[in-house]
Amino acid sequence: MRTLAVLPSRYQATRFPGKPLASICGKPMIQWVFEAAQRAEGVDRVVVATDDDRIAAVVRGFGGEAVLTDPALPSGTDRTAAALAALLEDGAEPFDCVLNIQGDEPAMHPDTVAAVVALMRDLPELPMGTAACPFAHADELFNPNTVKVVVDDRRRALYFSRSPIPYLRNSTHFEPDFRPWMAPAQLAHFRRHLGLYAYRPDTLRAFTRLPPHPLELLEMLEQLRALAAGIPIGVADTPYFSMGVDVPGDVAGAEALLRERGLAG
Repeated sequence: MRTLAVLPSRYQATRFPGKPLASICGKPMIQWVFEAAQRAEGVDRVVVATDDDRIAAVVRGFGGEAVLTDPALPSGTDRTAAALAALLEDGAEPFDCVLNIQGDEPAMHPDTVAAVVALMRDLPELPMGTAACPFAHADELFNPNTVKVVVDDRRRALYFSRSPIPYLRNSTHFEPDFRPWMAPAQLAHFRRHLGLYAYRPDTLRAFTRLPPHPLELLEMLEQLRALAAGIPIGVADTPYFSMGVDVPGDVAGAEALLRERGLAG
């Protein structure tokens, strides 16, 4: 199975302009993501899809590959599809699987990427895949910036939400005032969604043609467009937490996570 990893990276992030070039432990953020994708087993090619020459220049400067895409594209998924189309137009050999790895996840673990690739390889009928990890603390369940996912017995996503799901109906420990007392057995029912997706090329193209769904707009979660359209999403389990960098204040946490894994001094 030939797999392409695309890293969508915009320069004009509202809350953190120039975010992909922000220094994380002495390297541009996008370089951390690029190198993790390169190290992942089963990934054949890695490209950064960007709308900005400054990002493209930095990527090429550290030996990476960059594809310039239209700044008007509305999402990272659209940028991923545009990068795939550009590569194929340039004569690239077709790919069986396309990964969309968010360019603001410097601590994305290569084994997590590899787990999603393996999921798509082992289940050729699966049109989409993603990943989830355990929660370390109950407090994280109540953070709307932390996306939760519930899966069925075949590891297909049932729903994604910014709210804590599933709801523990018979437990007063689920109330926010009591969340420090949530038992580990209760916390084990929850999974934290991570910022990467895998698509079959035809599924990626079909997804970008779908209009935004009301559920997607309510939660501001693009993956709900796929579920609402009946597109199954497989969920690979990983033990490795990966945090997105949304604002400058998140840089310190990402650096601490990289140092904890022995990847930075």
